[in-house]
Amino acid sequence: MKKSLIAGVFVASSAFVGAANAFDGTINFTGTITGASCNVTADGGTTTPVDLGTVSSKALSTIGETASRAPLQIVLSACPAALTSAVVKFDGKSDAADNTLLALTTGGATGVAVGLYEEDGNTKIPLGSDSISKPLVADAETEFNFVAKYVATGPVVEGAANAVAQFTVVYN
Repeated sequence: MKKSLIAGVFVASSAFVGAANAFDGTINFTGTITGASCNVTADGGTTTPVDLGTVSSKALSTIGETASRAPLQIVLSACPAALTSAVVKFDGKSDAADNTLLALTTGGATGVAVGLYEEDGNTKIPLGSDSISKPLVADAETEFNFVAKYVATGPVVEGAANAVAQFTVVYN
C-alpha cells in the first residue's frame, strides 16, 4: 500500500513539471559593434577626483537630505559622424539602504551615500541608468555636466566619506 501511494504521489507531481517549462516566446537580440568612438575626458582626464568637501553630520540629519554640491564634467570630442547621440552611465558599489546611490568605501562615515545628478542638481541619475541623451556633432565638443552630492541614508556616523564610480559612454 505504501509503495503504491508513493508511486501515485510521484506520478501526480511529475504532471506539473512540464507546465513550469512552457515555451512562451522568443527574444531576438540585435545590435552593432563599432570601432568608432569619441575622445572622452572627465574634468580634463580619465581618472578624476571630485571634492565634496567637509560637511557637518547635522546637515544630513534626515534620510534623503543632501549636502554639498560638486560639479563633474565629461567631454566628448572628435566624434565620428556615424555617431549621432550619447548617454553616460555611472556604475559602482551601490548603497545598502538605497541602491540608486553610490556607497561610501568601508572604514569611514556611515549613513551617507553619494548621489549623481543631472546638471540641474535635482534630477537623480540612478546607478546603472542612462543620463539625459545629448546629440553629437562631428568635430565639436559635447559636454555632459553633472552634480555629485552627499545623501543621508540613515543615522550619520562621522568619518571619511569617499566613494568610487566608473562611467561608460553609450553611443546611439
